[in-house]
Amino acid sequence: MTSTPRSCWLIATLLWLASQGLTGCTTVAESMYGMRQPDAVDYPQVSEYAQEYGVGVAPGKSFALDVSYYEFLKRQPLALQDVAKNHAQPLQLLYYNRAGQLISYYVNCYAGGFPNLDWNHNDQLEVFPPVSQAPTDSMLSFTKLAPFLRTVGGSRIQAMESLADYTVVVFWSHRMGRQSRRLLAAAQKNLERAPTGQKTYIMYVNNDAYLRHVGL
Repeated sequence: MTSTPRSCWLIATLLWLASQGLTGCTTVAESMYGMRQPDAVDYPQVSEYAQEYGVGVAPGKSFALDVSYYEFLKRQPLALQDVAKNHAQPLQLLYYNRAGQLISYYVNCYAGGFPNLDWNHNDQLEVFPPVSQAPTDSMLSFTKLAPFLRTVGGSRIQAMESLADYTVVVFWSHRMGRQSRRLLAAAQKNLERAPTGQKTYIMYVNNDAYLRHVGL
């Protein structure tokens, strides 16, 4: 049986305690991680967050995660619950090849570090595409991701195809505050390491509404 990394338990516990209104020491720990108190989230708010965090609102670049994503994860069979748990996390960095397969995967559970998550503690991000930090899987291919994305204006994405050699998807949120900024910066820096001639594309997916929907 696989075990859940300590940093995953810590962040998940902080989010759960906050959702239950159990503040005090939890609030202090959240502050040390740079996490923000949850706000009511609508699409105009997501657009403001996207501008604030420097990802912009360009169509095809900036998205919001639909709350139906939670139902997709809950439907996964028992044998895939550990995989679903990874895909449920607030901070993720996913690398897809041209065929839409997940070939490198970063998730807060495996990052470690305090008071900042360390996305590059073994120098995996010094090369592109990077060595995977977390186990890769076939649960969320690039094609399967499309139905759960909306534009930051709220429009549904009917289908999605990337012609890039590698497509990078970053799950971020205002809720995760400083940790989101650090992940976004790490993703951008790694993208700059792509060899000349390789076509790359990066997409930013805000999941504040999803986190609020699941009570985090």
